[in-house]
Amino acid sequence: MARKRKNTNGESGGRGGGSGSQSSSTDTKSKNSNNRPLTGKKLSHALSWALRHQALAIGLTILPDGYVPVDEILSSTHPKLKGATLEEIQKMVETNDKQRFRLDQKLRSDFYGISDVNADETIICIRANQGHSIKTINPELLFRRLSPEELRTLPCIVHGTYVEPWKSIQKTGLKKMNRTHMHFASGLPDADGVISGMRKTSTIFIFVDPVKCAEGSIEFFISANGVILSSGIEGTLPPTYFSHVTGTSGDILMDNRS
Repeated sequence: MARKRKNTNGESGGRGGGSGSQSSSTDTKSKNSNNRPLTGKKLSHALSWALRHQALAIGLTILPDGYVPVDEILSSTHPKLKGATLEEIQKMVETNDKQRFRLDQKLRSDFYGISDVNADETIICIRANQGHSIKTINPELLFRRLSPEELRTLPCIVHGTYVEPWKSIQKTGLKKMNRTHMHFASGLPDADGVISGMRKTSTIFIFVDPVKCAEGSIEFFISANGVILSSGIEGTLPPTYFSHVTGTSGDILMDNRS
């Protein structure tokens, strides 16, 4: 008969303490939980956290265009990325309704230099399409710049927010906060062809005047998933560049239209 292993690490088996067999059961459950694949929303949130904000902090190699080797994510020991698999990442990229991520292939030398023994080998890499706060990201490599002529002709540039933030936004303008850009959509969440750019729960809609922005030489970009981005003027888009602002019922909160 196999002998029961004693709990020798001094830890109790549960919240209220207990026998060694209880501890063993708890340990097994913990291990099984850690071995579960990272899927769905948890995987999407983990990749957003890593690729948009923390890649450098957790030791991932990230290029100025936002790409990170998938192998580095799979081998990461960070708890948030534990359980990630290539199959689940591919599935999530293909099915994500907001098209937040993009998979591609690049040379190993792009990440690790030509001295790498396998420099000519291609590797799978992934990036977030927008939403970065990492300062080494170059928007010219990640997004497409909109020319002033193209900006003028955009039918809609709208930012979604909520009642509390609006109280300060109407006075001081939109701010990019800790991100590299402010995010805008090309229409309201239920409009045809609008993939991303604002939360579906937004209750205040700030419509931007594209002509005024073009005349003010304010730079705008567009991401691969159709999000419109701008850093405004030193990180702020003043209210004078707003066309009008509405609530969910269509009530006008601000109107700069002539």
